[in-house]
Amino acid sequence: MEASTEEARAFALVGGAEEVEHFTFGGVTVVIGPTGTVIVTEAGDRGLDRSEVWNAEEVRLFGPAPSPVTERLAGDEDLPVHLLVRVEDGLLYLGAGSAVQATTAERPGRTEYELTRCAVRLEVPLSRSLLDRVRPPLPAANLPGLDWLGHVNGDRAVALEQFVTGWYPAATADTWSTRHPYPTV
Repeated sequence: MEASTEEARAFALVGGAEEVEHFTFGGVTVVIGPTGTVIVTEAGDRGLDRSEVWNAEEVRLFGPAPSPVTERLAGDEDLPVHLLVRVEDGLLYLGAGSAVQATTAERPGRTEYELTRCAVRLEVPLSRSLLDRVRPPLPAANLPGLDWLGHVNGDRAVALEQFVTGWYPAATADTWSTRHPYPTV
């Protein structure tokens, strides 16, 4: 299988295409070479159990990871880790980082451990625009307005009614006051 130009450039970061090992797990591809490691994840917010850009400072990996990846990221090696994200138009280089937290678990029926989780911290945090490109923001939630605040210093009952019906639109003012009448004074 021939590597694309972008993949060849990524492999060059860690020693060249002939000298690297590829591993895929948890939605991430890890390339290990003699001079470092390349981690490639997909763009987007894919859930709490998939490898991805977590925030502007961190990429999280979820395993189980193969032994060479565990040794490289959870070990004492001080080789650079290069982080990339696969976007629509190719690979996007995020920068270098280092594994700051690695959780391992014993492999069932064996004495060796496997990487189950790893946090890789970027040396330089991502800008807001770059973060939005690799982890697009979710659509804005349809939150109620703040019109009720205009009644807080005047008619607090109206403010409360507007606040409640804003957050619970199925409960209209009529049904709310019928189920929960205000006490009469």
